[in-house]
Amino acid sequence: MRIQVVGFGNVGKNLIALIDEKKEFLKSLGASLKVVSVSDSGGTVCKKDGLDLKDVLKRKEDGWKGFKPYSEGYSALSAIKDLAGDVVVELTPSTPSGEPGLSHIKAALEREKNVVTANKGPLVVAFEDLVNLSKRKHVRLLYEATVAAHLPVFCMIESCFAADELVRVEGILNGTTNFIIGEMEKGRDFQSCLDHAVEEGWAETNYSDDVDGIDAARKTVILANSYFKRGATLGDVRIDGIRNVRKTIEKAKSQNKRVKLICNIRWREADVEMSVSPRLIAPDDPFAAVNGGDMALKLFFKTSQQIFVSAQFTGVKQTAYAVLNDIIKMAFPTQACRML
Repeated sequence: MRIQVVGFGNVGKNLIALIDEKKEFLKSLGASLKVVSVSDSGGTVCKKDGLDLKDVLKRKEDGWKGFKPYSEGYSALSAIKDLAGDVVVELTPSTPSGEPGLSHIKAALEREKNVVTANKGPLVVAFEDLVNLSKRKHVRLLYEATVAAHLPVFCMIESCFAADELVRVEGILNGTTNFIIGEMEKGRDFQSCLDHAVEEGWAETNYSDDVDGIDAARKTVILANSYFKRGATLGDVRIDGIRNVRKTIEKAKSQNKRVKLICNIRWREADVEMSVSPRLIAPDDPFAAVNGGDMALKLFFKTSQQIFVSAQFTGVKQTAYAVLNDIIKMAFPTQACRML
């Protein structure tokens, strides 16, 4: 299976390293992955017979100096249109407009290439269009890594609850805010906790999307559109971030409770209500045990009742793993959540 990787930041580099690390095991499963192109913001490196992945990682660190397979200025969009590939992996940064990832995904689907993405932006602004395009072209669009990294958010529903009816979803879906709130519960002020989160790598220098609840709201929109087929947008979500969470934390402490930024989706009268806000959590609630940058999800079904799943999050390698798992599902379309 020929893979084209678009976006060579931390997730992209970890994905390339994982594919190389697991290549023999993947072959033993019958999945022979061949990365034929990797595009970053400056150009594309490509080789139709497959790239030497260790060499690509090294050359990237060296700024591609003297590396003949790297074509400076050869864009990801051109590589998608020009080169032969079976799966395009779109890993560029998420943006409010969805671009450039949206154009990359559309171009791949139009050319009947399967797509795997960890990029939230395109799915927030054009979920229905992209899903419908993939169906028309008879290819697959998988996006497990867009919500809560390696937590089995979408494949679990598909493989385990296909005959049940989902009525509500609650989640801790932003590790940065969970880390900051946890530190504030120890008595520290918001700014010092935020600075600590940046130092520890939990928050980016540009942290507003996290602390203002926007990142969590984007994930909420993707969940609502995937689970409930509603065509929801970011504007449909009531959003309250954590900049002014101190009073809520003090109230929770007086009641022996904890505070979590909760994403909520509720099916109500043929429509969905969506919100993101800090909420008081009782000590016996499973959310109370989700600490640091970890994430979790509660799913409420008519028959199965409440299902709770959580995952420890330590870094982008786990996001890259979720991307790799989606790639494997392309190779084995009848098997979901395959363990590597």
